[in-house]
Amino acid sequence: MAQPETCVAIVDPFSSGAMLAEALTARRATCVAILSSPDIPAFMRSGFDPSIFVAIIEHGNDLGATVDALRRYAPLRVVAGFESGVILADRLGEEMSLVTNGTTLSEARRDKYLMLETARRSGLATPRHFRSRNIESILAWIHEVDWPVILKPPASVASDNVHRCASDDDARRATDAILSERSILGEPNEAVLAQEFLEGTEYVVDAVSVRGWRQATAFWQYHRPGLDSSAPGYDAMTLLPYVGTRQEELQAFAFAAGDALGVDHGPTHCEIMWTTDGPVLIEIAARLTSGINAVLSRICGGICQLDRTVDAILAPERFLAALDDRPSLQQRAANVFLMPPHPGQLTRVRGLDIIEQLPTLHSMSVRAKPGDQVGRVAGMVTLVAEDIHAIERDIRTIRDVERRGLFEVAAAPGN
Repeated sequence: MAQPETCVAIVDPFSSGAMLAEALTARRATCVAILSSPDIPAFMRSGFDPSIFVAIIEHGNDLGATVDALRRYAPLRVVAGFESGVILADRLGEEMSLVTNGTTLSEARRDKYLMLETARRSGLATPRHFRSRNIESILAWIHEVDWPVILKPPASVASDNVHRCASDDDARRATDAILSERSILGEPNEAVLAQEFLEGTEYVVDAVSVRGWRQATAFWQYHRPGLDSSAPGYDAMTLLPYVGTRQEELQAFAFAAGDALGVDHGPTHCEIMWTTDGPVLIEIAARLTSGINAVLSRICGGICQLDRTVDAILAPERFLAALDDRPSLQQRAANVFLMPPHPGQLTRVRGLDIIEQLPTLHSMSVRAKPGDQVGRVAGMVTLVAEDIHAIERDIRTIRDVERRGLFEVAAAPGN
């Protein structure tokens, strides 16, 4: 149990980072919030509760001033609560001589081009990739690789401005869109990352590390609409058991990715495409997985990434003592993404009452309301049950509700 005076600084404590602050406080630690930038949009700051923190420090691009403001609280650690906080947390931890992943590979932990280059040099399989802001250079590279390709910002988050392109016109439109807009975190997009499109099944391995010793906390499998391996994006993800040959191979690959990117301390979220040639790294994030996924494995009787992250910070010896724990999941879980028929202005929502009555429903989040602009995803439903077939049955019901008009969206002008 942490002593009352133990303090932890969290850079950008949003989404699961807000949950981390609550969990640390429950273990009698105090928390300081550091806001990395005033440009992070308000809708990205989900869960942030100022009352949890003993202080809130706004970083103004003066590292020394932020360090001086933070020293008075004598933090045990400085950790990232959100993707936007990864680099600043590394810099502050190193400047204050705390346990940290250091700054040598900080940029590679955020910039996906540098990330893939670093992983490739370590011997890990990566998609072929290229970075430029010049469309002609991008097209020349694509013509050598062949279509389709994925274009996205190098520091994208979630599915922010990610485009699957199958022609020169697609690539030109995607490049213009990326370079003319800021990222979802409010950062300018200085270049475009081009990657070959990989066919296969995508998985996620969530893990936590202490001094380079790692424990997998959850395995996830993504599902494409209609099981179509060429479809853009995903429509659901399911929590997998801990035991299995595929899980063992995924774990080994994810741990090697953590080694390559120098994440010796704290949580990671690693996305891996399983192709006919084996695992290929999509990306690895040096932070907690987002939202409810950080605790969903605990709800199902497994290892909780949030809880293990708190142990890694406050009680590393206890973390190491439980390194080999491999419980069996008592329940299965799935996240189902609610998808409008096309992007545009939402005019009506109907059928949520049917979803609310599903036997396996755990929770539902639909923030979009009539009048809002919606993209590919407008909400998420989490299903939990002992029987995976019951979950699959309720997923079919959700898709039927969608087909019958869950979201009515006005067509964009000209369509």
